[in-house]
Amino acid sequence: MNNTTLNRLLLILLLLNFWVSADETDWDAGIHNTEKLSFQVETFVAGFDVPWGMAFMPDERMLVTDQIGDLWVVSSDGKDKVKVSGQIPAVRAKGQGGMMDVEIHPNFINNSYIYLSFSDILENKSHTVLLRAKLVENKLIDAKIIFKADEKFYTKISRHFGSRILFDDKGYLFFCVGDRGERDQAQSLKMPNGKMHRVHDDGTIPIDNPFYNTEGSIKSIWSYGHRNPQGLVLHPVSREIWEAEHGPKGGDEINIVTKGHNYGWPVITYGRNYSGTIISKYTHKEGMDQPVFHWTPSIAVCGITFYKGNKFPEWNNNLLATSLKFERLHRVEMDGLKMVKDEIIYEAGSRVRDVEIGPDGLIYVALEDPGRIVRLSPYRK
Repeated sequence: MNNTTLNRLLLILLLLNFWVSADETDWDAGIHNTEKLSFQVETFVAGFDVPWGMAFMPDERMLVTDQIGDLWVVSSDGKDKVKVSGQIPAVRAKGQGGMMDVEIHPNFINNSYIYLSFSDILENKSHTVLLRAKLVENKLIDAKIIFKADEKFYTKISRHFGSRILFDDKGYLFFCVGDRGERDQAQSLKMPNGKMHRVHDDGTIPIDNPFYNTEGSIKSIWSYGHRNPQGLVLHPVSREIWEAEHGPKGGDEINIVTKGHNYGWPVITYGRNYSGTIISKYTHKEGMDQPVFHWTPSIAVCGITFYKGNKFPEWNNNLLATSLKFERLHRVEMDGLKMVKDEIIYEAGSRVRDVEIGPDGLIYVALEDPGRIVRLSPYRK
């Protein structure tokens, strides 16, 4: 064997060793330093297409929706995941649509109810739908659609579905529907699009909803004038509903959602069309709420949560916000309703879709490429 052949064989062996090592390496491992603390990142569970929503069950297992139409149960240590079977709905996984958020019932331990939002299929059209089902031994049973818009609102447009799900402290169920690419519909109470909706846990509509007695209105509407909400969380202290909303080219908003209020889209906005042309010359108008704060230019904000726990006490009551566009996680510190700090704490190198606080007080972040959930834990020297 001559030296050239030997060198080639050695090179091949080195490359094979690299590839094997790369497969076994945690690509998210590393220490990250921030203003107040340091943390380490590790891959918690991988093997998804686009993990869209996460929810923890009382036994600390995690539910994960995959945009392509799957629902997974992940063990508390992240070492095992099982695809949920049974009455999984068919979804129109096209564009921004597909299987979206997941939430458990506040009394899940007794009734086993979970909720899914997804883009429903009607021929080649779709709309945001809300489903309730029981999760029993990793199988969905007793599935029931509890919110479905009239079929006349279904459209071929494959963007701006929303859609996060949230229970408040009184047990009401909130969920958001984007404007579906038809911006003017966000201002019409006769349209379900561009709205925050409130229903009972079985989908029936509370009679004290703000437009319940308004002739011709969609009775489930709680607030309106929204573009494409994809973040929803209760404030840990005030218990108000905070919402994150995609703007166009600029004007990503954080709002406090209040009964009957109009959040202005598209009459007022801090954003422009993607071409740079003006949507509206107004950023303020009487009778329309201002955001708590906005990102201009847009970061493509998605899932949000507040940190509350003992693992990162320095961040208690801080808002954690994801960025699809810039592939990062923000920590937002507030003084009342004034933003005093917006720190980029994690550069993921991948679109950041959602963030949740686990029962262990650690931070779980859903990333898209490759589809995986990473876990942030404190690093103390």
